Amino acid sequence: MRTGRKKKRPKIIGLPDFWDVLSRHENKLLALDYDGTLAPFCVQRMQAYPYPGIPGALERIHRRADTVLAIISGRPLAEVLILAGPFNGILIGSHGMEKQLSSGDIVIKTVDQTQRQGLACAQSAAEEIGLQHHIELKPASVALHTRGISPKEAARLEDLTVRIWHDISSRHGLEIRRFNGGVEVRATGWNKGDALEELRREMPPGSACVYIGDDDTDEDVFFRLRSRGYGIRVGEAGRHTAARGLLPGIPAVREFLETWADLTLPVLEEGISWIRDG
Repeated sequence: MRTGRKKKRPKIIGLPDFWDVLSRHENKLLALDYDGTLAPFCVQRMQAYPYPGIPGALERIHRRADTVLAIISGRPLAEVLILAGPFNGILIGSHGMEKQLSSGDIVIKTVDQTQRQGLACAQSAAEEIGLQHHIELKPASVALHTRGISPKEAARLEDLTVRIWHDISSRHGLEIRRFNGGVEVRATGWNKGDALEELRREMPPGSACVYIGDDDTDEDVFFRLRSRGYGIRVGEAGRHTAARGLLPGIPAVREFLETWADLTLPVLEEGISWIRDG
């Protein structure tokens, strides 16, 4: 009689033993960026829905007794709530400034008065040079979006915006970061890395911590996880990153999530699997 073959686990470039190591952990935290990781980029930002098959895989992971699941996005929380659809894990928006717990409770961090003034100045400065239709206001940042513009013009606008925001940011406790499709000036003091660390501290000791993202803003997380977990970047090889692993694109992320969802639950010595509270 022929028996079914065990499904081959996808490879994570740079982490050849990832699945074997992960399987030995009783408790796991999986956090993911949204755009470029779970959803393809889209010129119309509010049409960037999850890649086919990913919502189902996320739901199956959330139902696992051994995994805490979170999305950490630079988007405002309200946008993530709309685009991610039914998602029962933890949702974090605005680079960690907004968080919705699995219970539905929302926690919002605020920026100080100097930073608020700086963000208002950054908005006005961008509007004065005619960029009002490309600007997005967030709770703790102002972003210039250039997706859909020719690469040459996008580069020109981004460089121009960086120049006009430079002095403003230095005087108001802000920082400028480029992302895939634009540039952003944001409040310092809290970022995706801090948000991930907050989640990690709430996990039982010895938990596996994994984060997947594709952008420069995800490097804050990858740097934190160098010795504490697994940062996995999505995209082409050869880019400078603090991530330990690499997945070549969103289809590979889907395969990764499907594999995680199908992992055999770890068993304690007493023969009882650990069950997450709640």
